[in-house]
Amino acid sequence: MYMTRVILKNVPQPETIHSLLLAAFPGENSDKTHERLWRVDKLEEHTELLVVSINTPELQHIAQEDARNKTLNYTPLLARLANGQEWNFRLCANPVEHKKKNTSDKRVKVYALRSAAEQLEWLNKQSSKHGFHVKECAVLHEEWRTNTNDKTNTTRILAVTFEGCLAITDAEAFREALIHGIGGGKTLGCGLLSVAREIP
Repeated sequence: MYMTRVILKNVPQPETIHSLLLAAFPGENSDKTHERLWRVDKLEEHTELLVVSINTPELQHIAQEDARNKTLNYTPLLARLANGQEWNFRLCANPVEHKKKNTSDKRVKVYALRSAAEQLEWLNKQSSKHGFHVKECAVLHEEWRTNTNDKTNTTRILAVTFEGCLAITDAEAFREALIHGIGGGKTLGCGLLSVAREIP
């Protein structure tokens, strides 16, 4: 496994980044979903693209020439994760609920969770499935994203960026979350959970 971070030349639309990433993974495994697990972080001075993949991506076509661009072997970090460890984290996700609009509906519909309280409650529910407990968390940013590449089935989702600290409760489940992501909306840059600076 690899984690790649590059400084973007510009900030393409999410559906454009997804298309660009399809060409960034040559080889027989290029169709695997987790090769395209990615997130854009808009920082004060620049915008970064973070990608988790089983192959090394070729991102020169969208990256600035910058010493901070790097691809690291993700496996050593994954291997040293253990129950009880506390880490700072960031996650861009698509918090939703599935429910019927009214009692007469036969089909369940998907609704975006709009308030910060609902979004944080969603994250807490997800954390129990994915091997961690949220100790502190804030919603940093949210934006609507639309996939217009498929004209017959336009997708619009709410992308919410969370940041805080967590404690690992099930190391194996947590590794799976780091590799495969959390929630839906992955083609539009949601789902990538990253950790940094283990808390002593």
